[in-house]
Amino acid sequence: MSLSILRKVLGFAVVVGVLAGVESAYAQTGGLTGKATGEDGQPLAKYNLKIERQDIKGVYSVKTNKRGEYIYIGLPLGNYRVTLQDPNGRDVVYLSTHVGMGDPTQLDFDMAKEKAHAAVERQKQLETNPELKKQQEQQENDTKQFTGLKQTFDQGNALMEAKKYDEAAAMYEQALPLAKEKNLPIVLAKLGESYQKAHQYPKAVENYQKAIAARPDDATLHNNLGNVYAEMGKVPEAAAEFKKAAEMDPTQASKYYFNYGAVMYNQGKMDEAAEALKKATEIDANYADAYFYLGQALIGKATMTPDGKIVAVPGTVEALETYLKLEPNGKNAAAAQQLLQTVQGQVQTQYKSQKKKKG
Repeated sequence: MSLSILRKVLGFAVVVGVLAGVESAYAQTGGLTGKATGEDGQPLAKYNLKIERQDIKGVYSVKTNKRGEYIYIGLPLGNYRVTLQDPNGRDVVYLSTHVGMGDPTQLDFDMAKEKAHAAVERQKQLETNPELKKQQEQQENDTKQFTGLKQTFDQGNALMEAKKYDEAAAMYEQALPLAKEKNLPIVLAKLGESYQKAHQYPKAVENYQKAIAARPDDATLHNNLGNVYAEMGKVPEAAAEFKKAAEMDPTQASKYYFNYGAVMYNQGKMDEAAEALKKATEIDANYADAYFYLGQALIGKATMTPDGKIVAVPGTVEALETYLKLEPNGKNAAAAQQLLQTVQGQVQTQYKSQKKKKG
């Protein structure tokens, strides 16, 4: 090895291969040295060089120092593939080289040059391969289209937050032709929601139905369509959609039955409300709000005796008492206590949360 190389080596760590203890064996080896720099020209410190011999199996490695430099001495002569890996072990780029006898072979990793070289090679491939060029153009068009979709969709969302539902619907309509595949039902659902909040129910139904056709296994879409039907007063259609949602997603079934029950309660349909809310409590025994609204719905079915006494239907008191046990200080606690007093003849009912005693 020349004196100049030895001096160069002194500036950073050197990895030396296992050599036989004779001069002739050392003469049959070579080495690699170089520097790794990023696209910004800064050194790539603590990057690993995976050195793989191609003609005979052999793998070696060395890391760059803080200046991005590396050196490995004692490699068997032959052809090598050298892969630059980032500090997390991910491959960045590889180069091929031949290691001969004598001074280490210079092999630099200049990421700015590698990127430029890759761009030139890519352009050559596009010029000689019409199919590849077509795919490249399609990818660019898709990227441009998605960018336009996102901008329009985000504007629609902003208008929804501002409660400008008609304007939001118009913006989502502009986004619809740009939506493809998995994005299509998302835009259709937001379009349905905007029309629902704008009280344009037929258009809301139309777009939710299209969203369901694109994604038929989405329970949320059926639930949302059920809400639209309920607001339109189409009880059978609403019930069918809520049931579909509950069947599709049993983990959320209590919520779907609660939604149905709440809508029916607001419509004054106490029989339907009580039935749905009871199912919600049967699925989730800790669903406090479901018990409260169930109690209210059942009170709506109460009768009165000639002497003015309220006769509550079975389950009314139990529902309200269960709510108070679950939420003794909840937002509806005062209302629940008042309802109980009414149906129980002014008997005050109060529940307090139990505190654990310290041991």
